[in-house]
Amino acid sequence: MRTTVTGIKKNISKYGGHFYYIFFKNEEGISLRSCLDPKMGNFSRWEKIIEKAVAGEVFEVDNLIQKGNIIDADSFPKIIEGDKNA
Repeated sequence: MRTTVTGIKKNISKYGGHFYYIFFKNEEGISLRSCLDPKMGNFSRWEKIIEKAVAGEVFEVDNLIQKGNIIDADSFPKIIEGDKNA
């Protein structure tokens, strides 16, 4: 499943530090989101995606596990490079 990152929001955690919401749209135009915490072991999988999203870059992500309108943070995201019309 390919998705496009549409936004990112950094929030203060009630447990100390911060966490991120990442917002996506899938190929059908459905809005999705994921919640990521730097204290969790799966966070390293998402760091490059967060960096690109914070920089405002437009890109697609593949290899995500969707559960309803939520992207499972335990997914192994893969950034799709190049022209998406190719």
